[in-house]
Amino acid sequence: MRSGIINANSPREDIWGALTGVWNEYDERGWHIVKTPFFVSLSATLQAGPQILPVTPRRAAVLSWANANANGIVVLKALDRNFVLPDNAVVEATLFGTGE
Repeated sequence: MRSGIINANSPREDIWGALTGVWNEYDERGWHIVKTPFFVSLSATLQAGPQILPVTPRRAAVLSWANANANGIVVLKALDRNFVLPDNAVVEATLFGTGE
């Protein structure tokens, strides 16, 4: 489903997704991923160093990170799944226009 629009020909799964508000939620390689037709929400607890996103951002986005001692942001480049996390942290990002 790529939009929130349902009609008489929509599959049952799309109708259920539109009614419940969550289209796909799962864990992959340490990431918790929620995909909707409009955006993807990502969260994880990661170690410092090079990282790979579980999805490809279609446009630039901001990934927020925090731990007990510090917090910050990492700019995610469009179409680039790689980024470097400066410290062990919990991370969150919302990628608009990436829903599948």
